[in-house]
Amino acid sequence: MTELNEVIPESRKREAAIGIVRQTVEFITVLSVSTLLLRTIAAEAYIVLTGAMAPTLLGNHREVVCPNCGYRFPLGQDDEERAGRALCPNCGQNHLDDAPSVACSGDRVLVQKFLYDFRPPKRWEVAVFHFPNEPNQAYVKRVVALPGEEVRIVGGNIEIDGKIARKSLKEQRAMRMLVYDHRYQPKDSTQFPRWAFRKGARGDGLVSGWKPLGTRFIHESTGNADNLIDWLEYRHWDPDRHRYSPIYDFNAYNGGDLRGENQVNDLMLAARLNPSPELDAVVVRLNSGSDAFLISIGVKTAKVEVKRLRRNGSTVELSNVRNPLASRSPTNESWLLEASVMDRRLIVAIDGELLFDPIDYDDPEFGQGPRDNPIALGVRGGGKLVVSDLRIFRDIHYTSTLANTPRRPFAVDSPYRLGPDDYFVLGDNSPVSNDSRFWAGSPVVPASMLLGKPFLVHLPGQVVPLQVFGRSVYWVPDPREIRYIR
Repeated sequence: MTELNEVIPESRKREAAIGIVRQTVEFITVLSVSTLLLRTIAAEAYIVLTGAMAPTLLGNHREVVCPNCGYRFPLGQDDEERAGRALCPNCGQNHLDDAPSVACSGDRVLVQKFLYDFRPPKRWEVAVFHFPNEPNQAYVKRVVALPGEEVRIVGGNIEIDGKIARKSLKEQRAMRMLVYDHRYQPKDSTQFPRWAFRKGARGDGLVSGWKPLGTRFIHESTGNADNLIDWLEYRHWDPDRHRYSPIYDFNAYNGGDLRGENQVNDLMLAARLNPSPELDAVVVRLNSGSDAFLISIGVKTAKVEVKRLRRNGSTVELSNVRNPLASRSPTNESWLLEASVMDRRLIVAIDGELLFDPIDYDDPEFGQGPRDNPIALGVRGGGKLVVSDLRIFRDIHYTSTLANTPRRPFAVDSPYRLGPDDYFVLGDNSPVSNDSRFWAGSPVVPASMLLGKPFLVHLPGQVVPLQVFGRSVYWVPDPREIRYIR
């Protein structure tokens, strides 16, 4: 077949070039005008200066790169650029004085100014408001209690009218805090392994079919006792205590000198799985304090089903069991598994779709305490399983103390009843957040003082010395950190 090549005259080339320039200028003009109108009419920009909402929103900080695992994390700075001792939250490396780091400004956020004129704030929503004790000062916190409710902080959780306030999967994703990310493997992982392989019961001495491969784990049949569960168990290496331990509420943003003092039982496993058709089931074990959940998920091509759910050895009945892969064509694609026990609620989802209705329980078991291997992923059957993007998260643990503050907090020793137009707000970085718990006089934010809902970190920036036309510019945008606020 003969190809026809069009020869374009020089005049048409010039016209095309002029057209491109004109379109570019028009686009920039429209974008600038639209941005100006947006910020003038519908949204307003604010700068976050403190770390009370970290890691959701960051104040002035340094971005540190851990030389042991390569994980990047923010370390908060005060107004005089002083920071605490850097301690990697992923691997626990604490000799980071010479680690690569970049100074960064506080997050710049866009706030929907008039949203609350049309609807009230929702629970777990981030809101900007005038600080009642200093009306000229804007604060940003998360709404945890609504008008007319009775709020209390119990065991790190929020209770509303005597019952625990629970989150949806979407809300858990917005508030979860990373504990360990296997995509960033520590160089000392052979000395202090984060994952252990075990087939069957302890002491059986059976050979496990698990093996590490880069940032993934591969499971293959060993040819014996494939009817037994072959476990991949997470062992938590506490970055704060430098030993295996239960998970605590350590927040690396505050520096290594402010320890995590509270054990956290609200956890989540997230992993991308690619099972072979021969695999019988994927099994998830979640230990939440003294409660132990065992979820057996049958896996077939384009089908997943919950075979059994047990809590402390007893079968739990399920409702609205679903197959999130039902609408897919038969493929061998991977899928994202998320399993969590947060706020005394069990959630299991595939690619963001629940496998069954959440299991809520208000009667936690009391027996064995928190363990240093609270999460495990297992397989049953002789097939193959590839596990990637393996991560462990924890929920926010709301504390009853604030550093260097002697006042007794509101809604801790006893419940606090909100008025008809009052809101109770808390920071995500609970150990250092000056919020409704510790305000003098009254802990509430009146509805009239709400400014709006932040929805976008639009101009996060790094502080970099840069000469422009002979002048020093110390802030440049960092497009990697542009994100929606959930």
